[in-house]
Amino acid sequence: MKMQEGFTLDTKKDIEFVPRFRVNEANQQVQDIVPGFPVNKRMRYDRAKLIKAIQNGMVMLILYAGDEDKWRGGRERIIYPMVLGINKNTKNELVRGWHLEGYSVSQKSETKKVWRLFKTDNIKGMTFTGHFYRLPPKGYKMNDRVMTERTLARADFNTIRRNQETLIKAGKIEKEEETNIVQKSAGPVKIQIQDTNTVLDLMKPFNNEILAKAKKNKDDIKISILKTIFSNEFIAVIDALGEKGKTVKVFDENKKLLGSYKTVISYTGKDMQKNRRVNGMNEFPLYQFIKRL
Repeated sequence: MKMQEGFTLDTKKDIEFVPRFRVNEANQQVQDIVPGFPVNKRMRYDRAKLIKAIQNGMVMLILYAGDEDKWRGGRERIIYPMVLGINKNTKNELVRGWHLEGYSVSQKSETKKVWRLFKTDNIKGMTFTGHFYRLPPKGYKMNDRVMTERTLARADFNTIRRNQETLIKAGKIEKEEETNIVQKSAGPVKIQIQDTNTVLDLMKPFNNEILAKAKKNKDDIKISILKTIFSNEFIAVIDALGEKGKTVKVFDENKKLLGSYKTVISYTGKDMQKNRRVNGMNEFPLYQFIKRL
C-alpha cells in the first residue's frame, strides 16, 4: 500500500489484515467504506471518529508531532489504534497504537511493528488508509494500565468482526479468498467479470483511467492475464490473482459463459515494472473481477 510522503506498507503476508476497498462496478470509483472516513483524505483529529476507527478495526495514518520532535509539522505514522483513554495523573488523552511504520524521534530511526503511546493533542491530522486489522497484535491488552482515569474505547475483536462482517455483506470490503482465483477443487474455478471498455497497456499502465485512480495505492493492485484455451485471445483482469497454467471458466456480468481461459501470469502492482510485455504483447482489453461463482 503506497501512502503519502512515499510510505510503502506491504500487507501481502500480514495475516492481521483484510483487503481494502472495492471499486464501484457502475462508475469505477472507490466506494466509501465507513461513513465519514474517505480513503486517503487527511482530516483533523476527532475523538468520535477515532473511536469509530477502533470499533471497526481501521488502519490509520496519523500526522504526529511528539513532545521531543523539533519538526512541529509532524511526521507520518501508520498505526492500528487499539485503545483510547485518559491518564489520571497527567490528564492526557492517549492512544495506544500498534505502530506499523514511521519515523520515531526517540529511536532516531524508522520503526516498525512496536507498541507506542500517542498524545491526541499532538496528532496534527489523521487519515484512513482503507485497510482494516482483524486480529490482535502480539501483546495486546484490552485493560491498558496507562488509561487510569477512564478508557474511552478499546479494540474488542468480537465487535470488530461483527462490524467488518457488515461491511463485507454490504460489498464495501472483501475477504482475501474472494479475490484469489486459485483452484481448490477438482473442477475449474468459475469467475464473473465485467468489461471496463478500456485497454490496459503494460508499457504505460497508469494511462488507463481505472489504474490511474489506484496509482497512489499501486501495491494493492492485482492483475491477471488470461488466455483462451482454444484460440490466441488474451484479456487482463484487475482485482484478482490466479495460479499460472490453471483453467478458469469466465462469465460476464450477466453470468453468460465467455469461455475457458488459462492464467498466463498474475502479479501485484509492485511488480508492474517487471511485466511490460506478456507473450510478446503489451495491450489487453481490461476487465473488472466481480466474484468467484
